[in-house]
Formats: sequence, structure tokens, C-alpha cells
Amino acid sequence: MSPTILVIDHDVDVAENIQRTLSAEGYEVLTAITGQAGVVLAELNRPRLILLDIDLPDVDGYEVCRTIRAVPSTAMIPILICSTRTEVADKVAGFKAGANDFIVKPVASAELVARVKAALRTEEKSIGHIVTLWGAKGGVGTSTLAANLAIAMRTKSARRVTLVDASTCGGTLAVMLNLAPQHTVGDLLPRLDQLDAELLASVLSSHSSDIRVLASQPWAQDSSSVQPDQWERIIGWLQEACEFLVIDTAPSLDATTLAVLQLSEPILVLTPEMTALRNAHLFLQTVSTWNRDFKPIVVLNRYPCKGGLQLRDIEAALQTNVSAQICNDEPLVTYSINRGIPLIMSHPKSSVAQGIIRLSDIVMNRLAKKRPAPAIASAVLGHG
Repeated sequence: MSPTILVIDHDVDVAENIQRTLSAEGYEVLTAITGQAGVVLAELNRPRLILLDIDLPDVDGYEVCRTIRAVPSTAMIPILICSTRTEVADKVAGFKAGANDFIVKPVASAELVARVKAALRTEEKSIGHIVTLWGAKGGVGTSTLAANLAIAMRTKSARRVTLVDASTCGGTLAVMLNLAPQHTVGDLLPRLDQLDAELLASVLSSHSSDIRVLASQPWAQDSSSVQPDQWERIIGWLQEACEFLVIDTAPSLDATTLAVLQLSEPILVLTPEMTALRNAHLFLQTVSTWNRDFKPIVVLNRYPCKGGLQLRDIEAALQTNVSAQICNDEPLVTYSINRGIPLIMSHPKSSVAQGIIRLSDIVMNRLAKKRPAPAIASAVLGHG
């Protein structure tokens, strides 16, 4: 399937010339002459690349760029600004708005094609973002949230999403998704020296939601063989195979879990009870010692519930804001788990599903502001 490129330019002749040039190279090209129309086309079609003019009739291109970056489904699309403006200040403004490149018009066809191909190559080789969920204690619903969040992110972004069960052993994600995986992470351990994209793909299970799943080892296998450095190598390869990596972890802070968390954007999951609150406080203290740009996303699950702590008291104790609340609907969640069909698919309009969708927006908006560090994967994979 040919990559789709969206051209947003007020000059119809310029837009048509770009369309002819890129169509001759095998690309599917859409055009818009206003900023509003461009934003709508971007959301509806999710193109692989956007060529954006600054001087549009309704709103300037900088605002269009910011709008596209603020919408989760379009936030990761490479944007090349094409403008007659030549001042350094204009280029700086473009990059601040979120553009990936700035091209001065008029541009020769050969240069335009080269810039487009370079941008698409960069997009194809981009390293995926890692999101890791950690529960303040067992039973707070971390695995349920991880499975449904991964599917929500796939649906919202149309990007490749891989869900990883990083529980030491005996993880439950495969059961929740009604999968019977033929392979697990344990099958990779003896072959880490030969690990490549093909081997990794062979152990991933496909789900009907179009996410891929790396299952944990069964209880019968020796969990002590999974070391932090081994997880790091596996995650490094997974980063190159998808745009979003959602990892479910056990409710402990052992060396393996800490290693995974430190490679990712952490999501702290707790319920409105004192034991979970205490562990959440200790977790935030631990994370505060890391050199991180962002604080963890804090998710309050099963809220409110009868006899539970109040939101204001939880935020006061944690000294941070709760980013997302997921309502309490135990019958629906239990029904979903027993059927092996994530509620984000079976009951998308339910209050729980809507809360998870809002969480996916929060997660993807945060990730859109932060490029994954190539140095992480390079160090892990030994590419550097």
C-alpha cells in the first residue's frame, strides 16, 4: 500500500504541482487549501507525512501544526513546513510548533522528493515509546488496564502497538485476551545472542484488536533465568518493531521491574485504599530519585467505591495530582475477564471504557511531547 501524504497549501497551483510530483513517485496525495480542512483530513486519513504551508487563509500553519500535534491520532505524523518565508525566526517558530523539517519554496522537484523520502525513512526507523504500568499492590487492576490501554492506543493512533507481560512468571494477560500463545518470553532467553526482528516476531501472539502480545513464562518454568539485562535487550528490539510498547509488570520493585520502569514512561495504578496508597507513596519516592523529565502518570482505579478514600485525601498524601480516574464497575470487569474479551472492545461506551480512552489520550499527548531517546535502544542493542 502506497504511503499517503497530505499537502496543506493555500496556493492551488502549488498544491497540484506537489501532487503531480509525488504521485509520479508512487505516493497517494491528498490536498487541502485551508488549515481547518487539513486538520480534518489528517484526522480522517492519518497520512504518513504532512507538507504544510504557513500562510493559510483561515489560520496560520504554526497553529495547524500545534493542533495536529495535540490530537493523539495525528500527534506522531512527521510534518514538513513548506513556506516562502526565509527568516530564521520563521524556521524557529516552525520547529517550536512541532515541525520536523522546514523547506523554503519554491523547491525543486528532486529536492522535494528527497526530503519526503528522508522524512519517511526517519519515521519508519523511529524508536517506539515505552509505557509501563505498575500496580501499588496485587489486585488493583493493573493487567486489565494494560490490556485495554494497549487496544485503545492502537485504535486511536492506528500505530503498531505491542503489549508485554513482564510479570516474573505466570502473568495473566494471555488469559484476559483469550490467547493460547505457542511461545513466551522464555523462548527468547536461550537465543538472545541471535535475537533479531524475525525471531522476536515469531514469539509474538496476534490479537483480534491488531495488537501483538509477548506472553510471560508459565508458572512451571524457572523465573530466575530472566535477568534485567535480558529484558532490556528484548525491549530494545521491540522498540524498533512498534511505535508504542505497553508493559505490564508485577507489583514489586525488584531489579527486573526497576530496569523496565527506568526505560519507560511509568504509570502508577492504585485503588482508594490505605495499603495501595502507602505503596504508591513509596513508589513515587523511589521514582523521584531518577533523573526524569516527567512525573509518573497516576491512575486511580475503581473510584469511587463504598468506604474508599476520597480523591482529595489521596492527592494530598501523594503530593501530586491524579491524572486519570477509572470508575468502579466490578461486574463488567469480571464479566469481560471471564469471556476473554477486553471491555474496550465489548463495551466501548461503558464508563470504564471511556475512562480508559481518556487515559490513552493523556498517555499519547504526553508521549507526543517527548521523543524516545535513541541512545537507550542503541546502548541496549549494541548498535552505537
